Amino acid sequence: MKKLILTVFSIFSFSAVAAVPELPFPTGSCSGIIPIDDPQITENSSNYYDGGANLAIVLDFDEAEAFGVELLFDNFDRDDEAFAQWSIDQDGSGTQLTIERDELLPASFIGSFTLEYPDDDLVPNLVGLQPTGNVSKEYELRFRLLPTAGGATYIIQGLSFPLHGFCSTI
Repeated sequence: MKKLILTVFSIFSFSAVAAVPELPFPTGSCSGIIPIDDPQITENSSNYYDGGANLAIVLDFDEAEAFGVELLFDNFDRDDEAFAQWSIDQDGSGTQLTIERDELLPASFIGSFTLEYPDDDLVPNLVGLQPTGNVSKEYELRFRLLPTAGGATYIIQGLSFPLHGFCSTI
């Protein structure tokens, strides 16, 4: 009898541990930052700035929009000053955000939006200028949103880019 009870208990224990709840889709908004460590962006040569970059984002899940600003830092003279910045959609009006359930990782979501990116030859022309009209490339950013802290924070794992960051509810 003890073996039967132990066997039944073991089966239900594995079921409880293996079952991942299906979370509701994210609601509200979150904001966060993604540090960019792409060697192609931070390459040191006469045609490129030398420094770092980051992407500040706001994801509005209810309106299915993404907002963001990419900020570049020039470290050519070793003083880390802001070099250029522009909106991910060039006019700050928001870009279409798509969220779907992640089939590979339960209790997570896949998001995507399009980033309008200036051509490398145009980057120096962005210094002190408004970003409108400088777009020359579009990239689709796909990422995994991993909810943590009861859904108050999302860890962002890049799927179409080798970057990661976070997004906290606002």
